[in-house]
Amino acid sequence: MQIKECIVKTSNAPLYFEPTFKSEMVSQALIWEYLNIVDYHEDWYEIVQWDKYKSWIHKSYVIQNNLEKNIKNKYEWCFLKEFIYRDNILLSFGSYLPVFSKNKNNSIDLLLPNQNQIIVDRNKLIFNNDSLSRVGLVSLAKSLLGTPYLWGGKSSFGYDCSGFIQSIFRLKGILLPRDCSEQVKSNAIKKKTTNDIILCDLIYFKENYNFTHVGMFINNEEFIHASGQVKISSIVKNNKNFCENLSSLDFNIFEINNEYR
Repeated sequence: MQIKECIVKTSNAPLYFEPTFKSEMVSQALIWEYLNIVDYHEDWYEIVQWDKYKSWIHKSYVIQNNLEKNIKNKYEWCFLKEFIYRDNILLSFGSYLPVFSKNKNNSIDLLLPNQNQIIVDRNKLIFNNDSLSRVGLVSLAKSLLGTPYLWGGKSSFGYDCSGFIQSIFRLKGILLPRDCSEQVKSNAIKKKTTNDIILCDLIYFKENYNFTHVGMFINNEEFIHASGQVKISSIVKNNKNFCENLSSLDFNIFEINNEYR
């Protein structure tokens, strides 16, 4: 009997355009991510992620979902807001893990897919009921400055531009699609009709009429984005972080829809 769902067991897993390691890596999945299997080819699964992105993953990165059916609801879940190393495993910023227990010393036991546990300080975590302000979101984004660019990346091991923005906004409960061209169609954001820029507004750049790059504003002139590495740029000519290449492109500014603020 073919399985219909699997769980990522490694800290992150590369996802490919075709079922071969020679293919282009198009995205990543992080530990504990549930993947729906829609097709098979030898040792590969064609999967669909939570954001409806479809790609191929090698079976060595996953385990069959034979855990308790209610595990998603049995535990409280939280995001890592730092890149951490525990018990011989590297866990990326933005990993989403279940809480096995809370300790009196302000530490948390997190559960891994192999049923082992790791201890993490509470202040390194974001819970679903935590209030994350725009200032807080900007601070978390800036903590990733210098992280290398990686085509298809959406982890501390490397980000591409849309993967970076998707990962940051997910911490605030705002679920954006994977790619720029789809993000601009999301109901979570809308094109701005005014010129005033506020924290966490998004700037999408166009090339040949297609949206190909995105950054998030950290003030009214500068935005943070992944290009070469996670860095700060501006299209304001007198700004110290002025980027001539981006300033020559058409762009649109988008804001978070009211219901997500």
